[in-house]
Amino acid sequence: MAITLGSYGSSLDTKAIVQALVDADVAPKTNSLDRKEESINAELSAIGSLKSVLSSLATSLTGLKDASAFDAVSIDAPTSVDAIQTGSPLAGQYSVEVIGLAASQVLATASPGYSSTTSVVGTGTLTISVGTPTYSGSATSGAYTGFTPASGKTATITLDSSNNSVSGLRDAVNSANIGINASLVSDGGTTRLLFTADDTGADTAISITTSDAGLSSLAHGYTEGGSPAFVSNLTEARSPADASYKFNGLSLTSATNKLGNLVDGIDVTLKSVTSGVQVITVKQDTSAVESKIQAFVDSYNSYQTTLTSLMDYEDSAGALAGDSTARRIQTSLRSITTGVISISGNSFSNLSELGITSDKAGLLSLDSSKLQSALTTNLEDAKEIFAGVTTASALPDNTDETGLADQLTASIDIYLNSTTGMLTSREKRLDGTLTGISEDRSDILVRMTELEAKYTKQFTAMDTLVGQLQSTSDFLTQQMDAIKAAANR
Repeated sequence: MAITLGSYGSSLDTKAIVQALVDADVAPKTNSLDRKEESINAELSAIGSLKSVLSSLATSLTGLKDASAFDAVSIDAPTSVDAIQTGSPLAGQYSVEVIGLAASQVLATASPGYSSTTSVVGTGTLTISVGTPTYSGSATSGAYTGFTPASGKTATITLDSSNNSVSGLRDAVNSANIGINASLVSDGGTTRLLFTADDTGADTAISITTSDAGLSSLAHGYTEGGSPAFVSNLTEARSPADASYKFNGLSLTSATNKLGNLVDGIDVTLKSVTSGVQVITVKQDTSAVESKIQAFVDSYNSYQTTLTSLMDYEDSAGALAGDSTARRIQTSLRSITTGVISISGNSFSNLSELGITSDKAGLLSLDSSKLQSALTTNLEDAKEIFAGVTTASALPDNTDETGLADQLTASIDIYLNSTTGMLTSREKRLDGTLTGISEDRSDILVRMTELEAKYTKQFTAMDTLVGQLQSTSDFLTQQMDAIKAAANR
């Protein structure tokens, strides 16, 4: 029969006694681990918060390390063109006159069209090409007097009973993938085929030739041979053309309407023909530069506020109070931000001359009017203060590392670098300590189990012995009572 502690013999609550003895042994160890774990978790949380604000600060510096960030411009363009900044354009005014837009050729089958998309267009072979046409005299559209296919832009299409419908021809042309898009359009209850060159420009005309009479309705091209001739039974809905325009009075042409880097640092797209000269105005956008600097100031203040709280002995969040690494970070970043920035030949030597000052709490403030004055009168020197000196060396941002943004970024990297960063390494050490605590807890559980088994065994033996002694006592008492009863008779 199983024996339950305390149920036999001594009548003591030996289960509670065993639990108390086990707790008395392990409680100090457990409480010590609890305190240690709580302290480490608080430290890890503080380091995580500090890393987060330092990372945000580093991100805010990204736009200030690159000198091109200071080359932001505002572009005022007429509705006839789109102008987009792609580099570092010079401020100024540029005149543009759009005489003609670049166009792709469009050919259409004759009207009236086919009765349906399944109508048969004929059988035989078509040779279809994209290339450069020649015209008679000074003409730029109409009948070809010659045609030179572009390399890789010719296909031979055979139409038979499997694909000789209107939709079948469309699909065959599109599958040829030579720069021609075939489509079907509805025309008053009938269907017409459109052949459209994918690209614009005078050198992207379409040629369709055939020697089969059944497909002559699709012909549009110049045939060589004994009697060279231009044959066309298609309608030229739109002629291929180059864009024609004047830029700052210079007459120019382009196969496309998108003029990449027309002005150094600006892409221009022609949208419509103009009736005369129009103006694109490019101005230095100092407000965009100020926005980047303000973002840096805000990020720095967020970092400073967080670090101050973490280092405050009286703040409940002050898990880094008295921490030497936190003090080093604070001293290093404050020294760079408020110290002298020595760049040879630069008219500025510190941020205060650009309107950025620090108060007693280490928080920065930005005087917009003072910054705008500095940017307007001496943008290049202001650029150097943040981004460093422009250099011919093959650096990613074309500037050296003398600027404030590079200095701060380098200092932050000492602590955040994924392999060598001091805060990163510290996190790893603390995580390792937490792992050790977890292992210690496992050891305590093992000890608790062993102690419980040990004490249970001891108290079970004691309880059994007490039970036996109690039985002997009860027997002797019964015998004495019997002897007394016999003597009294």
